[in-house]
Amino acid sequence: FSPNATVTRAQAVTFLQRMANVSEADTAKADVEESPFVDISSTDYYYNAVLWAKKEGISDGTGKDKFSPNATCTRAQVVTLLYRVFEK
Repeated sequence: FSPNATVTRAQAVTFLQRMANVSEADTAKADVEESPFVDISSTDYYYNAVLWAKKEGISDGTGKDKFSPNATCTRAQVVTLLYRVFEK
């Protein structure tokens, strides 16, 4: 537990996926056959959460084909992600 640590984009979508009570099995069945992002791998712990966020329109990444999973998630980005989750 590190209350003063920064949160990465990968951690943020993983938190949101769990908060939305979406299981790993459900996200593994996502309609996305392969990741649209070149900077994530199917072996990454956050892979299914990122695909879930993309599929649900919660995050389109940070560029044409990037998600930037290790970048710090700013407060503004967290608010945007939360808004999109609760908008559903």
